[in-house]
Amino acid sequence: MPLWVAIVMLVVLQRPSQQAGLATLIAAIGSTLLFPVFRLFPGQLLLALVKGLATSLSVFYVLFPSLLLYYLLKSVDGMSLLGQGIARLVPERDLQVLLLVIGFAPFAESVSGFGVGTILVIPLFLALGYSSAQSAILGILGQMAVPWGGLAIGTVLGAEITNLDPSILGSTTALLTAPLPVVYGLVALAVSGGKKSVQRRWPEAIAAGVLLTIGVWGFSWIPGVELAGVLGSTLVMSFLVVWANRKLFHKLFHKLFHKAKRKRTVNLVNSARNSSEKTAHDSAEHGITKVSLGQVIAPYGILTAILLISRLVVPLKIWLKSHFVISIAAINLNLPLLYNPGFYLLLTALATVTILGTVVHKLRVITRQAWQQFIPGAIALACFLAASQVMQASGMIASLGMAAATLGDKYIWVAPWLAALGGWITGSNTASNALLSQLQQEVSIQSGLPLQWLMGAQNGASAHATMISPARAIIAATAVGWSGAEVFLLRQMGLVVLGAVAVIMSLLVLAVP
Repeated sequence: MPLWVAIVMLVVLQRPSQQAGLATLIAAIGSTLLFPVFRLFPGQLLLALVKGLATSLSVFYVLFPSLLLYYLLKSVDGMSLLGQGIARLVPERDLQVLLLVIGFAPFAESVSGFGVGTILVIPLFLALGYSSAQSAILGILGQMAVPWGGLAIGTVLGAEITNLDPSILGSTTALLTAPLPVVYGLVALAVSGGKKSVQRRWPEAIAAGVLLTIGVWGFSWIPGVELAGVLGSTLVMSFLVVWANRKLFHKLFHKLFHKAKRKRTVNLVNSARNSSEKTAHDSAEHGITKVSLGQVIAPYGILTAILLISRLVVPLKIWLKSHFVISIAAINLNLPLLYNPGFYLLLTALATVTILGTVVHKLRVITRQAWQQFIPGAIALACFLAASQVMQASGMIASLGMAAATLGDKYIWVAPWLAALGGWITGSNTASNALLSQLQQEVSIQSGLPLQWLMGAQNGASAHATMISPARAIIAATAVGWSGAEVFLLRQMGLVVLGAVAVIMSLLVLAVP
């Protein structure tokens, strides 16, 4: 009932996310009152609601600082400058889309998780001139390209619960999702430029998608699943930048050895200078404080650097995860304040105030703008996550899983869909794996189906469905600044997710004898 209410409210009736979230929560609570098998005592119900709010805190901690950073840069027309910087780095428009969807967005999500990749990449599409609808869709496609989350936390957790090697689970997930990055690259071209873009750049989309799949699969083994998404997406970005500038690289190479003329290089420099001058002129006309491209890039460089340091320097990582932690076991709250990506977004936002300098006098207005955009999404998120906790505590989700497990070896056709349902309900691959991994293991024992492949399907399908969960759709809608966009995204991207789960199911059936 709660799931149907969510689908009807968001997809059929197209109600705002706050109303849909509240209705879903009421349906979940009502189900515990109407059906004795799912009955919760008042204390149990209150505990489930508080757990949902506790889960929301981690998302809130990321979402508000990211909005603050966005509005700081927007106040100086920084996003437009950043878009122009990307245009100079990769001049061809279709290749810019592939760079962001198959490269930068998966990189950002793989480093930080929590939907940070969506928040960072959507403003870049807006700055490049894409509509709000296109930007939101392209942002979600980028999340789906490598849905590993922050350093594959969900993958590692699923492996620990089922006693699998994380590298085996990561590589199996990569195999079951192998065709999907190529598909997302082609879909991104179709969304951004239509049929002509697909016809013009399909070889590059296929090459980038294949490279990402091979990279994620290979890096899952060496150095390990935690860095597979980071390194795989870096490989794609490097390829696309070199490919986009291959003529320039060829001329520079030719000049180095044969003293060729520098005409092309000079033209590029002049073009960049003219573009910068035009931006400065436009900014002056609209009363926007002039800043340099370096000042705009600096916050993203700082954010990437401190995130990587906090994740890759093991002693520091251990210290950050064990100090200044808000931990309340009764409500499953474990919020490491210094390790969560929100802390680094907040540090970056504060650094941005110093870097830009002139925004100090506008800080109160900027903070209010970010807060006003944050509140509606925060309310909806809290309602959906609370409903998820009520369904889990009452045994509704476990009942769905137990019913599916009675299928025996035919369960192989159902496993990816159950995993997707878990991801869509919880809005987190980590939460879905925590919820369903033991079930997948038990079914493997009872039916003889190989656990490695069941968990690969669990991990991949859950992660994909997570990206279009109500919680993630709200984050994307908030990032694009479009009230009601979550309804549009669920309708448009829902079919893409269903298709992705169908691909995972088909490959799973082929892989398991």
